[in-house]
Amino acid sequence: MRRLILNEYPGPSGSLSLGSKEYRYLVRVLRLQIGEQFRALLPNGKEALFTITAIGKSGLEVALVKDIGPLPESAIADEERRATLPPLPPIILCQALPKGQKMDLIVRQAAEAGVSHIIPFISQHSVPRLDKSTAQQKLERWNRIIKEARQQSGSDVTTRIEPITDMKGLLEFWEQQKKITPNSQAILLHQDPLAQGTLHGYLEGNIQSVHIAVGPEGGFSDEEAAQCIEHGFKPLLLGVNVLRTETAAIFATAAVQVLLLEKASWILSNNSIV
Repeated sequence: MRRLILNEYPGPSGSLSLGSKEYRYLVRVLRLQIGEQFRALLPNGKEALFTITAIGKSGLEVALVKDIGPLPESAIADEERRATLPPLPPIILCQALPKGQKMDLIVRQAAEAGVSHIIPFISQHSVPRLDKSTAQQKLERWNRIIKEARQQSGSDVTTRIEPITDMKGLLEFWEQQKKITPNSQAILLHQDPLAQGTLHGYLEGNIQSVHIAVGPEGGFSDEEAAQCIEHGFKPLLLGVNVLRTETAAIFATAAVQVLLLEKASWILSNNSIV
């Protein structure tokens, strides 16, 4: 269900002034009018209901609804559907920077899919070489894309993107995560069949988080692949076709999600795989 994501709380009276970005989303995209209500996520992650009280040329005034009242049928159906799904462990997408604007698409798709963390990093085959100023601008843009994607998709997952790092930083992040969640799994997408392991096999057991490492155009170098494997990443070849990096990212994320959601149906009592 679509929900506006707010960066600030309403005042003591419950009123809140929203700017051009929120105006564009509520008025231009959702086509809401004065007196209509919408749901929003507060900075603490809690959901609230607001009413539009005034619409200007590029902004609007809203008021917190004290008595939310019954949920609409669409919202009830959405909550009932979510209640039937098993809880998913966090999925962390480790994405080597691709050329051009491809990272924007990857970030948007990952946020819509409910990825928990995105770790952008520069690998040996990455073409972009960013200075600090450009890297910060990219990070701010990606955070805006994440917010828009979560609003559009209604994702309950607070997708976070880390500052751009390198392979060393990525491996340090993974080692730290293993200390926090020892039953985590890391998967290295590689264009060559480096191992015979399957995605089903890698996701067996009580998985606490799943890290998916995707290379740039040209994939990972042999040296990088060896480094990742040494740190516990499991190499995986998805199908027989060589996928574009932006395709591989969402393809692998979707595959992991589906397998985790349907885990109970493909693991038998003797732990064999159907």
